[in-house]
Amino acid sequence: MTLFYRVIRDAARLLFVAVGRTRVIGHENIPESGGVIVACNHVSYLDPPLVGSNIRRECAFMARHDLWRNRLFGAIISRLNAFPVHRDTADRAAIRAALEVLNKGLVLVLFPEGTRSSDGLLQHPEPGLALIVQRSSAPIVPTAVVGPEVMWPPGAKRLRRVPLSVVFGTPRRFEPGTPRDRILDCIMEDIAELLLQHRPGIPPTREGRPSDK
Repeated sequence: MTLFYRVIRDAARLLFVAVGRTRVIGHENIPESGGVIVACNHVSYLDPPLVGSNIRRECAFMARHDLWRNRLFGAIISRLNAFPVHRDTADRAAIRAALEVLNKGLVLVLFPEGTRSSDGLLQHPEPGLALIVQRSSAPIVPTAVVGPEVMWPPGAKRLRRVPLSVVFGTPRRFEPGTPRDRILDCIMEDIAELLLQHRPGIPPTREGRPSDK
């Protein structure tokens, strides 16, 4: 872990504590070593720094490619182990980068939905996560964030002071040969269950509870 990464991570964590009284639940569910995937719901631009700053291990982040259009910002997030992915395509370079991150023993933080939810409810996942799981055999930690959708919703121009929660669920592994649809369904159901537990009164999806499969 570089000094730059550590300083930015610690500063972000302190900022979130100051403005959001951040509560972290289940950090012990993250394996202490080896490659691991943290798969989280996506409701705000705040999600990547919120999740990453509350993981004590070094993380890497899969981020949409257009963030690198601003060269300065792209250089900064690259030093924080972010790498680009082209959404809605079979981005082989991004898949290779993700597998390299896991082979190095880092925590790969990604958002299966691919883009922010406009209403805080879970969307259908992109297929790339299932491919990474199949090729890496890494454990997946389902994760839910609660509060960023209120603190900085899409279109907002300033932050609101609201409590934030980051909830890490029980790691899940899949047997070789598990169909991709099954992998995606299980992971999204795990995230939905965390939202049901920690965001009471709001269904995680437009259909309500996750279906039993």
